[in-house]
Amino acid sequence: METPGRRFGSAVVIGGSMAGLLSARVLADHFDKVTLVERDVRGEGPAARKGVPQGPHIHVLLDTGRRILDKYFPDLFEQLQVQGAELIDSSGDLAWHHFGVWKLRRTSGIPGLLCTRPLLEWNVLRRVKARPNVAVREGCSIEGLISDEKGTGRITGVRVKTPQGEESWEADLVVDASGRGSRMPQWLEAIGYARPEEEQVIVDLSYTTCLHEPPPHFQKEWKALFLYPSPPKAWRAGFISHVEGGRWLVTLNGYFGEHAPTEYAGFLEYARSLTRPDLYNYLKEATPIGPISQHKVKDCRWRHYEKLPRFPEGLVILGDAACAFNPLYGQGMSVAGLGAELLDTCLREQAERGELSGLAQRFRERLPEVIRLPWLLGTGMDLLYPQAVGKRPFGLGLLHWYLLRLMERTSTDAHVHRQFYRILHLHAGLEAVLQPSVALPVLGHGVMSLLRPLERLANTETRPPPLTPPRPSPVPVQKSTG
Repeated sequence: METPGRRFGSAVVIGGSMAGLLSARVLADHFDKVTLVERDVRGEGPAARKGVPQGPHIHVLLDTGRRILDKYFPDLFEQLQVQGAELIDSSGDLAWHHFGVWKLRRTSGIPGLLCTRPLLEWNVLRRVKARPNVAVREGCSIEGLISDEKGTGRITGVRVKTPQGEESWEADLVVDASGRGSRMPQWLEAIGYARPEEEQVIVDLSYTTCLHEPPPHFQKEWKALFLYPSPPKAWRAGFISHVEGGRWLVTLNGYFGEHAPTEYAGFLEYARSLTRPDLYNYLKEATPIGPISQHKVKDCRWRHYEKLPRFPEGLVILGDAACAFNPLYGQGMSVAGLGAELLDTCLREQAERGELSGLAQRFRERLPEVIRLPWLLGTGMDLLYPQAVGKRPFGLGLLHWYLLRLMERTSTDAHVHRQFYRILHLHAGLEAVLQPSVALPVLGHGVMSLLRPLERLANTETRPPPLTPPRPSPVPVQKSTG
């Protein structure tokens, strides 16, 4: 992974969440010194923190994200398993009711990670801190950018608020990975640049989560249970995931202000209101442990920095700071990983040239290639709801009709199911579900849906049983090396 030959000088990363940690890891291969700046002061173990309000809630790591984490941290998943995380088959071990039907359960060979977000982030943080040229400065915040006084259009550093007061740090590259709350539009405006155009879909989503002890008689019929809503008629969802410590992480979601209560009787009643009874039936026999936490997400938002007519050298923006997705679809960490991987690629190209000039332009022009597909998939689903506020492009209704029939077909057709999983995990683009071997059965299903009710064309009621015999873990557990 090390870059041969020339190394660049110093880099500053704003934000210590997953996008920032991955960026710091990538930059460590290219710069003599990398400083990661984080507002929160973290303890010695995994714990929820103020800067990641979504941390206590369920997280999905798509296989593309898993691949990228494994690439930059080769022992990560073995050590997570030692600490109680599980790697499961993301289809065979998942019971998933989606768009009114139960998806097939089959061996996909695509691993899924089950653990809490704090456990994953803490393990990544440990590995980033272990890099000899990376310094993590916690309890500090970036207050603005410093630009070249000669007017060359280059960012030369940052203004930092530290416990000792405000300081100015020089940097050859600044990476903004500060998340949804990024103040980059204001900072750019302050040094004479325009604000980026923003594309937005307002959904008013909430996450309400509580850890549980599973019922003693639970037969392990699944490792995760997902009940997604069926738009446009229903917009409440529920999830149960095994996590470390033999616990269940239970999250209830609601769009458009229908937020689950944060007292337990109301939480349980909200679970009973879902379109399927399965989650409630399990939950009423489980034991809640710990407090109920809630996090609200107003919108998903893409800041189009690539469209700005002028943009400074020495600045890269990625992760939620560039595009913040609806977390219901589990795309955020994986797209942040793709952004960090793209940064690595661009820096290797710059190393061949022997200079950093041109990096900022190259990166911002190529980042939309990473964002476009997950953005289309996520916002396309959100805009099925009339209540969602956002631009509806021409032809969206036809795409919605096709995607709905595709989802229904994943209940009965193994090939359609497999191609859906490829696009879901960002292994392929839309061509995976538009090729004739998928399109013909989906269109045929659409014709039949005009003649027969859905329950005669797909499995709407019966949760598929677990696969037998049990599958081994996709990644073998190794002994801890400390």
